[in-house]
Amino acid sequence: MPPDIPPQAAPANAPAEARQTALDLLANRPQATLTTLVAGSSDDAAAMVGWPYPSLVLVALDGGGRPLLLLSELALHTRNLRQDGRAALLFEDTAGRENPLTGPRLSVMGRAEALGGDEAEAARAVYLDRHPGAALYADFPDFRFWRMDITQAHLVAGFGRIHWLSAADLAV
Repeated sequence: MPPDIPPQAAPANAPAEARQTALDLLANRPQATLTTLVAGSSDDAAAMVGWPYPSLVLVALDGGGRPLLLLSELALHTRNLRQDGRAALLFEDTAGRENPLTGPRLSVMGRAEALGGDEAEAARAVYLDRHPGAALYADFPDFRFWRMDITQAHLVAGFGRIHWLSAADLAV
């Protein structure tokens, strides 16, 4: 594993238009691509230790604008997060465009942690309000609620409209 080098924080106060585009993507996209780092294991993934692993997840936001996830302990991305909480979420609004690269996308980077107790109950209420269908499996014993504490984000709002945003820029 590479050393855990702390990121250089992006300065707060991104341009208002960039901040609003990022907040709109977070609030309006119910799913994202979650990227984790493959952890050591005894299964077929062992050959890929340390490599990025993308997967599709449903997302809700807590009252502070932090992403909430409902993940199975059986999933590779969850096993990866248990070993190394660094993760990224890609939110995008590119469907239906003649050139998808003209659509906005937001890469949110941070650390994910499993929630317990009152925090898990609060996350459950918010998450199931956003994704009522998840009630079918939310109480399965292998599912846990997770929250990502955002470190910073990278917004590509179209050609030449690129901004780094701080966690403070994304706080609601």
